[in-house]
Amino acid sequence: MWGIIYLIRHTRLKIKEGICYGSTDIDLADSFLEEAELIREKFKDIPIGRVYCSPLNRCKKLAECFKRRIIFDNRLIEMDFGDWEGVSWNEVFQEEEGKRWFANYIDEKCPNGESYRDLHKRVELFLKEIPLDAKATLIITHSGVIRAFLSVLNITTPEESFSIEISYGQIIKIKDGDYKLL
Repeated sequence: MWGIIYLIRHTRLKIKEGICYGSTDIDLADSFLEEAELIREKFKDIPIGRVYCSPLNRCKKLAECFKRRIIFDNRLIEMDFGDWEGVSWNEVFQEEEGKRWFANYIDEKCPNGESYRDLHKRVELFLKEIPLDAKATLIITHSGVIRAFLSVLNITTPEESFSIEISYGQIIKIKDGDYKLL
């Protein structure tokens, strides 16, 4: 059985609300240092083993705050929204392709991008390859990737995973097949 896994979403970003930014590298908000310290403080008494991280800067900078060796993995990058990267969600909603995608976001690919199922497969492959660890495993990543983890680990269905609120800086503890928002 797995040890304890902590899934950590990156902190707030410096981007206008309502913009699609999946795999695009976005700058962090000016509040980064304060947010990162609050997250790091929650782990002060927890023995940390491996730290895995999306290579996007919004995750990398948070991982560096833990002052441990970081294992970067491209499979932890947020879903690639293809042609919709940098476009407002309102515009996407109005396109025929957008309507088709929202009707079946699990299996429908974004134009020149991925489907949620593609992301799910990446996370599944990642989990098959990482070693078990008695110490806590930290995975610093994105909300879509965290949702994929929850469904790959059979904690939720893919559809149910979207009903879980995953805020910036959210920590999710996974232990014994269950999860807890911290």
